[in-house]
Amino acid sequence: MATKAKKKEIVQELEGLFASAKVAVVADVSGLTVAELTKFRRQLDAGQSKCRIAKNTLIKIATRSGQFAPIETLTKGPSAIVVGYDDPVQPVKTIVDYLKELKKGSIRGGILDGEIISTKDVNTLAALPSKDTLLSGIMSSLDSGASGVLGVISGLMRDIVYLTEEVAKKNNKA
Repeated sequence: MATKAKKKEIVQELEGLFASAKVAVVADVSGLTVAELTKFRRQLDAGQSKCRIAKNTLIKIATRSGQFAPIETLTKGPSAIVVGYDDPVQPVKTIVDYLKELKKGSIRGGILDGEIISTKDVNTLAALPSKDTLLSGIMSSLDSGASGVLGVISGLMRDIVYLTEEVAKKNNKA
């Protein structure tokens, strides 16, 4: 059994975990082996996300004040908390895909912008393109729009040059 000092340390670690997070997903990972959990954590670390398994009471204490306070309603039984920092879609996509691949575990829900989201909402969020994909799409749209404007301006300038040449030829003949 953990001592009071150890529990306090875990609560502080959890508070740090939630401090700058954008999204948190609660999953039941009972039935996963240590190797499977380790592989999952490595996948999350690559995407700047974290997974933490802790006692529900300690999670409740760590999130008591803040946008993740509603997480208490989702942490019943063995719970893994997946927290995402930069892109809210990436960790959700990672956990949904990994649990589907293993055919073990389940998602209970999550917290996004201080609001509880259902399992269905988590799956919908996982289906969205990542932040990087969206940004690259926007940039290519902006680039193609700029190219189109450049083409129109170039065409107008070419037409003005031709018109000026024709007027000059006409004035030289007269």
